[in-house]
Amino acid sequence: MQKQTNKMDCTFVRSNLFSYQEQQLFGKELIEFEDHLHSCEECYRIVSEFQSVTSLIDKKKSIETNPFIRTRILQSIETRRKEAGKGAKPFTLRILRPISLSFVLLIAIVLGFSIGKQKETRLSNFDNHQIDLQALKTELNIPDFIDEDKTFFDNH
Repeated sequence: MQKQTNKMDCTFVRSNLFSYQEQQLFGKELIEFEDHLHSCEECYRIVSEFQSVTSLIDKKKSIETNPFIRTRILQSIETRRKEAGKGAKPFTLRILRPISLSFVLLIAIVLGFSIGKQKETRLSNFDNHQIDLQALKTELNIPDFIDEDKTFFDNH
């Protein structure tokens, strides 16, 4: 290759790279283009790099993708999302759940004791009424065989 370059030819080559690659240059333009490539090393290098890049692009276009790749990728994403969701619970949920359970148990215990106290009070009040009634009978000399007082308390 000789070192004879013409600026007009270099701009022509660079502006017609796509046309040359697509074989759309004919006649005089094609001959001038190729003559310039033989005479200019820089344009020759540019054209050869351009051709290698376009051939690489064409090669990558022709590669067939696996038809199930989309399904596999989506399935992998879904699996990872589920695994991440299982392990990491929100802070408030991890803390509030045991606290609320403890609070409910505390309320249940307090209610249980208060209900037990009320029943105990009712029984002790009934016993106190029986003792008061017995004392009243004794003071008034009422015989024990009259059961009117027992029927009154049994009905209530």
